[in-house]
Amino acid sequence: MTAGMFGYVVNDAFIKRAAEDLPLFQAVFIRGLVVIALLAALVRVRKVAVPVSAYLERPVLLRMIMEAVGTVAYLITLTQVPIAGLTAVMQLLPVAVTFAGARMLREKVSIHRVMALLIGLVGVLFIIRPGGNDFSPWFLGGVLTVGLIVVRELATRNISHDMAGTAVALGTGVVITALGAVITIFAGWDRPQAQTVALVAAGAFFLSLGYVASVNAVRIGDISFTAPFRYSVLIFAIALQIIVFGDVPDALTFVGSAIVGAAGLYAMAHETRPARATIRS
Repeated sequence: MTAGMFGYVVNDAFIKRAAEDLPLFQAVFIRGLVVIALLAALVRVRKVAVPVSAYLERPVLLRMIMEAVGTVAYLITLTQVPIAGLTAVMQLLPVAVTFAGARMLREKVSIHRVMALLIGLVGVLFIIRPGGNDFSPWFLGGVLTVGLIVVRELATRNISHDMAGTAVALGTGVVITALGAVITIFAGWDRPQAQTVALVAAGAFFLSLGYVASVNAVRIGDISFTAPFRYSVLIFAIALQIIVFGDVPDALTFVGSAIVGAAGLYAMAHETRPARATIRS
């Protein structure tokens, strides 16, 4: 899950930078072509290809739809707010998926998992400081995305174990790329510069990592156990905001990041339960 969060947030940084010179969904389309090429090659090498009909099964189809709609909501919001701020709002997700896992999947949520989530949430509050001058209504797009991702993760848990995580990720990439293509038809096409294409291609590599790692994490481990490790994305986002965008957060943001990191370490230290099943990646 930590590797998946790293892949997602590095992709976000590249796509946010590329969107400064290129229409957002044109960048999504170009990125998607690279993602499809990477994942298709991986599927072929690992010999885990599945028939097209497998992607029409209800859990897989629902996952892809939720991923597509969530991507639109998230990327539009990303162009309007700082990457670290939006990532902080997205940290409602660990609490939401833990609740969903307990209620919908009947997972047992230990006191250690609850403590890790609460510790992480305290760290998030240090960072976003609700009601402050930097809080924007655009952040509600992040809240909408959280709801869509919860449904996506529940659908992911119901996907057959015979379908490799890489194949699931490939289907997701195809759907989002098609969405980018459709929106680009109506939004128009700009001639991309070589530097912008390079940024998008780099984002595609890390997005592929995010897809595969997060899909496998959700399918193998309890949702409530992997939830605290989602907080790691906030630390990655702050680091990238400094490195890529030259925006240094204030002291409270660093304090919050340290608390978030402590939440993940606490969860790791107090959980030793083995994975529930062996699933192909």
